[in-house]
Amino acid sequence: MSSGNTTVAQELLSFLRDGLGCDRLFTVPGEAFLPLLGHAGKAGIQLITSRHEANAALCALADARLRGGPAVVAVNRSPGATNASIALDAARADPTPLLLIVGGPRRGTDPATGFQGTDLSGFLGGLAPVVTVADGAGLAEALSQVAALLTGPAPSPVALIVAEDVFYDEAAEVAVPAVATGPASDRGPELERLARALADAQRPVLVAGRLLRVAGGPGTEVAGLLARFAERSAVPVLAGNKQQDLMDNRHPGYAGHLHLGSPQPLRDRLAQADLVVFLGGRPDEVQLARWHTDQQLITVYDDAPLEVLRELADRPWPDRPADWAAGWRELAGALARPEIRAADDGLDFALVAQALDAELPDDAVLTLDAGHFSSWIHRYVRLRPGQRLLALAGGAMGFGVPAAVAAVLRDPDVTAVAVVGDGGLLMTGNELAVARAAGRAPVVVVADNASYGTIRDHQGRYFPDADCGTGLANPDFVTWAAAFGVPGERVERPEQVRDAIRRALASREGYLVHVRTSLRAVHANHDLPGPS
Repeated sequence: MSSGNTTVAQELLSFLRDGLGCDRLFTVPGEAFLPLLGHAGKAGIQLITSRHEANAALCALADARLRGGPAVVAVNRSPGATNASIALDAARADPTPLLLIVGGPRRGTDPATGFQGTDLSGFLGGLAPVVTVADGAGLAEALSQVAALLTGPAPSPVALIVAEDVFYDEAAEVAVPAVATGPASDRGPELERLARALADAQRPVLVAGRLLRVAGGPGTEVAGLLARFAERSAVPVLAGNKQQDLMDNRHPGYAGHLHLGSPQPLRDRLAQADLVVFLGGRPDEVQLARWHTDQQLITVYDDAPLEVLRELADRPWPDRPADWAAGWRELAGALARPEIRAADDGLDFALVAQALDAELPDDAVLTLDAGHFSSWIHRYVRLRPGQRLLALAGGAMGFGVPAAVAAVLRDPDVTAVAVVGDGGLLMTGNELAVARAAGRAPVVVVADNASYGTIRDHQGRYFPDADCGTGLANPDFVTWAAAFGVPGERVERPEQVRDAIRRALASREGYLVHVRTSLRAVHANHDLPGPS
């Protein structure tokens, strides 16, 4: 990948550029990996400097999702690794090729007494595979391992640890690694068994998972294949957890979205299925909750799910009783009609979801933080082909704003909208400074119910008379946004919502819409239990 005498830092940058196709490095600068930063510009890799390592890592995670390939973040020793580890956890829960490079303490540093000398392998090993570059001679083998993990059929996040002094070691030229592939296998018999099971079932459902997106990357034929499969087979298609953008949500074969806050009627109908196929995803706790008893499950996970979908979409299928698919269409239509609740403590967030559904442009990137407010987005915003959803299946807070910042940095012409709660905004919202410095900020819609609403909901169920610390004293978010150079407005009445969303989407400077939402109407599917 290079010529002449080069260092570990230079060869690593060449690997990022030529081996992984990375054009940017998200980071909070640190002295333990300074050579990587010093040589990045000459290597053709742009530095994106964040205000916190968690922000940098979450931006990289979003960038990996957007570009359909690996993304990289670099941090400094144990403090940086600790802060960035949230993204490793998120990428593990929802397979994403995220590379975390940690500039470690110098070789020979005592883990107990050395400055920031924590054993990084032991710390990070529970979240992701850890690869260590011991010296320049071991670089090629280490990068071969990294490439295999990042580009395999089910990509894994990876932590690459390079001691501070190892970056200066001389390294031999590293060959561009081949993209990892699984062993060649004859899927014919298994595919026939799957097709036969689907044909024989009276009430089948297919759940579309993330690996369909991973296999095809952005802008692929996945949505069209799912639509064709649903049309030809009369098998309803559910989007797996946080995979709502895999299929046109207005297509008659789209049955809904299986996530933590799915309405109970959807899960009740799923309980009537006699076969559920998870294609490109695993039947995890969230997706099985509140419906699964003894239904037959078939999982196609890392064995070429996109190729399986292509085959299923093009097969002839026997006629199936129409009532099963028709019932799903009727239910999906009913659940997508907003129910606006009147509340004396703020707005029903369904009004915002309704406005976004109507006003989002065809190229919108919608990023979600974690919280009950997302239940309205999943239920009432019907994503169309070309629109993207970035959200974390693992449920970590703080993703919304960094993900939207990554989107506008990747494509300044795209309309990126972060929907975030008042709690999550102040965790990572300072990343707006990075976007404004680049000249393009996203839209931020804040659901402010002065509470960690999800936990307040649980509190009402289990400790209704206790104070569990869920109340929040918030700043004026419009003034807060103005400090970053981002205009905004406060929304307190139903008639203000639609125009505010329109103004936000029309702004090229970014925009913050501060919505005073009801705590009583805490979730799209239910009210807050007990006194608010």
